[in-house]
Amino acid sequence: MTIDKFLSTGQPSDLVRIVSAILLTIVSVFGSVFNTLVFVSLLLRVKKKDGFLKICCTKSFGNDIVCIGYLFWPIPVTFLNDYFMPHMFNAFMGQLVGWFGWSIGPLSQVLLTSNRVLAVFFPHLYHRTYRFAPSNVGIVICLVLSFLLFIAFFPEDCHYLYSLKDIGWLPEESFCTSVRRSIFIVSMIIIVIITSICGFLLFFRLIADSNTMSTIQSTSRKSKNKKILFQTLTQNFLILLDTLNTTMTYKLFPVLFFQFLTLSFSMVFLRAFEGFIMYAMNERINKGVRALLGYKTTDQLKTLQGAPSMMIWNVSSTSRHMN
Repeated sequence: MTIDKFLSTGQPSDLVRIVSAILLTIVSVFGSVFNTLVFVSLLLRVKKKDGFLKICCTKSFGNDIVCIGYLFWPIPVTFLNDYFMPHMFNAFMGQLVGWFGWSIGPLSQVLLTSNRVLAVFFPHLYHRTYRFAPSNVGIVICLVLSFLLFIAFFPEDCHYLYSLKDIGWLPEESFCTSVRRSIFIVSMIIIVIITSICGFLLFFRLIADSNTMSTIQSTSRKSKNKKILFQTLTQNFLILLDTLNTTMTYKLFPVLFFQFLTLSFSMVFLRAFEGFIMYAMNERINKGVRALLGYKTTDQLKTLQGAPSMMIWNVSSTSRHMN
């Protein structure tokens, strides 16, 4: 097959379909492994008052649903070139992956930003003892909203379906889905703008606080703050990119394979990449995953070698849970 035929429009050829299924399999397995490791490591070590890690655990749970959901439905369907289950199962998986699992990510991002803002700007409220921890309440609200989105669009002509013809998830053409798409885009843009603004405010506030410390403490704190800002902006960018890809960007490409990359592959790839970002950028999550896999951390190695543990800088009360 020539490259022109591979990049043709219209019905997908067998080669395009198989290549697409292989790409989805690779990235879905990668995303499932990373997000499961993050989820399990946090679930096993999260403390009662550690709201930040509990929210990260929730976010990885949502990412896992998307990545594992691909392995259960779109990938087998694409390989077999056949809908081997009834229509309602396709609708169910679309609601589970495209609404319940997907929406947990942006909602968790709002919780993470709120947690950081409360810790930095209102430490007296952050460290208060509550009957019901604010992070727990936020997580419950996040999951309830995601579940409502899951069941709200089950009526006929309002489904989110996996299409073999387009090798991607698409809503049915109806008034219901057009209204839903508009609300969805506006909501995601608002979330990205608000969380990004809060990210910059946090960055500048923490930089200002670090100027009152010693040189070593200040350098370490600034490096840490840059990581926090980078992680926040990266996760916001992923939300915005995925929102645009699944609603508008794919329409710009007449070539089916490019539509697949922006419409279907993008959704699972960005969830896999976010799992990697949480592992790579957060020291406590990194240590938790390594401990789960049986790797010795630096502190453990120092202890085994008889070397005294040294604290480079003391964590202040306003950022104790912001690693």
